[in-house]
Amino acid sequence: MEHALKAEVKKEINRIVDLMIQADSIRESIAELKKDIKNEYAIPVTTITKVATIIRKQNLDEEEQKWDEIKEWVDICS
Repeated sequence: MEHALKAEVKKEINRIVDLMIQADSIRESIAELKKDIKNEYAIPVTTITKVATIIRKQNLDEEEQKWDEIKEWVDICS
């Protein structure tokens, strides 16, 4: 492999590494925010995560349909 190609690949790999580092930092920040919200408002982390995910995906209707189906099965099995 020629030197210029190696340098180009190295540069691209380093860009990936930089993005991975940023992603780790973002995950840590999100975890800290969830913890702060939990402590401040007594909301479980799972609830915080679910609400944020629903808002991000804009899929409340789908989630409600899933819960309706789950409730139906609980009724059947109870």
